[in-house]
Amino acid sequence: MKGLNELFVIGWMLFGIYLELFIMILADLWSGVRKAKLRGEVRSSYGYKKTIDKIARYYNALIALTVIDAMQMGGIWYLDNYYGWTIPIFPVVTLLGALGMSLVEIKSIYEKADEKVKGDYKEVALLASEIAKHKTDPTEIAQAVVEYMNKGVKKEEEKK
Repeated sequence: MKGLNELFVIGWMLFGIYLELFIMILADLWSGVRKAKLRGEVRSSYGYKKTIDKIARYYNALIALTVIDAMQMGGIWYLDNYYGWTIPIFPVVTLLGALGMSLVEIKSIYEKADEKVKGDYKEVALLASEIAKHKTDPTEIAQAVVEYMNKGVKKEEEKK
């Protein structure tokens, strides 16, 4: 009966860890929507798709960490039952992974809204410098703009 109770407690701990990470992602989403409203940006499905992608990436990693925890907890259970070692069975690897991911989300929540805009300005400055290099020939200017636009499309395709 002791083993069944331990499994039940570990299951609830894992559920709590997974739920905590989901709440942190939702808090970051809410923060991002609020920052977009402050900047006057239109909220589009692109930003929401990024959140769904983030959830998938985080939970893929968390599942892998839980598998590692299952192996270490199985080893601890074996040592406890057959050799009398008394090491607590705890999903420490999953907890550390979730804490790391949560810290990333907290950092994202506390980033200033204008920092994202600064990144956009850098990209526009790069485009302006490319145009300035080719300012004498209109076809070269047009080609620089097209290359810049295609670079953004390629980045989106690579993410998929």
